[in-house]
Amino acid sequence: MKKNKKIWYVGYMISLLLILIILFTDFSKMVDIGLAILFSAVFGISHVQILHNKMMKNDADYKISVMDERNILIKEKAGNVTNMVNTVLLGLATVIFICLDYVIPAIITGTIITVQPIILITISTMLEKKM
Repeated sequence: MKKNKKIWYVGYMISLLLILIILFTDFSKMVDIGLAILFSAVFGISHVQILHNKMMKNDADYKISVMDERNILIKEKAGNVTNMVNTVLLGLATVIFICLDYVIPAIITGTIITVQPIILITISTMLEKKM
């Protein structure tokens, strides 16, 4: 199973494009802040993925550490616990938004809570079919 690892370099181009948009357009300060946050996320994810792929290719100790069954199990359990905690926090945020009569944020967080189990079931089904 060969994966296309060069796709992450597109993130660098998107990051550059976002910086150019911030510098050469006359958007409001809030839009510029949003674009800066988006730049940080895209650049950070791309850079980490490229660095990870290079280390997996060149550093045998790193590859062994990443592919260790114990570490994989720990990451899976941590991801499951994080998902449950995140769902609870979103539920609390939804209740708080309803109490404060913030309808739109309550609808958004409620929708996220509703969609999370559907995504979980879909991804679990896809992974079961692959294994």
